[in-house]
Amino acid sequence: MNGKIISEIVKIVSKPGFEISSPLFAKLRSVSTAHGVKEQYYGFSHANLEEGGKHLCWIIQWPSSVGPLQTAAFRDALKELDAKEKPVSWLVPFDDASQPRRALLAPCAQLCTVPLKPETDIPAVANSLHKTYSDCYEAPGFTGGYWGTALNDKYVNWYYLGWVTREAHDAYAETPLFWLEINKLAPHMSGGWADYYTFTQQLEL
Repeated sequence: MNGKIISEIVKIVSKPGFEISSPLFAKLRSVSTAHGVKEQYYGFSHANLEEGGKHLCWIIQWPSSVGPLQTAAFRDALKELDAKEKPVSWLVPFDDASQPRRALLAPCAQLCTVPLKPETDIPAVANSLHKTYSDCYEAPGFTGGYWGTALNDKYVNWYYLGWVTREAHDAYAETPLFWLEINKLAPHMSGGWADYYTFTQQLEL
């Protein structure tokens, strides 16, 4: 179940009355499994959307050897799940499926981004990008995770971070260590966002 993967983060604005048990959603997960996926995660954001409702996050760990399924039938079915018919997704490669797993299994899984401005000299900030993640191991309540740069946007870096509670993350975010690398990256960043989830794991052995 390990090995190289392309982790697809799919965000769907849920329609009124949508349930995780939706037959269409179950069918799409089965289609992913048939395409070689051994591991996937899904759950609602802990926060409500500004316009009301919630968004569903579905993380599909596609084997790198086959890549994400791009058939019209699969992608059109994804649109059917989304209230705006415009689901969004990012593709993040990992050298091993185990790298993001501890974050996704955490009671509070944080998915956050460090998007860089197009003029950024990426090699010059590479150390800070990694240390922003690795410094988390000094924080009480951190369970592990990893980070990677999106294949479909080289300026967007995704962090998969696991926490025992949201409070553990918030306490760390008040420390000088948290801000050490963020302050170095800030001049190069173009915003950024974070969401928190408690995921259901689906495995196909």
